[in-house]
Amino acid sequence: MKLSTVATTAAFISVLIAAPAIASPDVYVVNFRHAEDVASQQLNAQLPQVLQMAEVNAEEVVVDTTTAAKWTKAAHDAFNRDIVPVFNKWVGLPGFAAVVDADSKSIIGCLTPGADANTLAKELRNMAAQSKGEAYFSTASSSTVTQCPETYNIPPVQ
Repeated sequence: MKLSTVATTAAFISVLIAAPAIASPDVYVVNFRHAEDVASQQLNAQLPQVLQMAEVNAEEVVVDTTTAAKWTKAAHDAFNRDIVPVFNKWVGLPGFAAVVDADSKSIIGCLTPGADANTLAKELRNMAAQSKGEAYFSTASSSTVTQCPETYNIPPVQ
């Protein structure tokens, strides 16, 4: 094997090993949705813009309970990100997104579709700052925008 091939292979492997660390989000935005739910439809329309406007290191995880297959995929996605307790807390309750600290897996707050995209982006930015241990001050925070619902859990539709 040529030395250049060995060096290229070693460099490629080091990139593969480092890639997950680079791509690791600060927060997960766990979007609890159902296709027929009006609040889900509203939040789904806003969330891409909110994520872009917030300019934070966030990854959206969709928990879709529209079909049993989507519910199963969501369960696997939650398992792969080690956020199964968050999944279990609200699976079956659509129309909001839980913001979860990617390191500690603790719930920081929730986003509801009752506000405009600018407000949601600002709240997400504040929650992401909390996940990194950065202090923030916001007099405009609204508990109706960031308050999480009560625990709710129903099995998938068969």
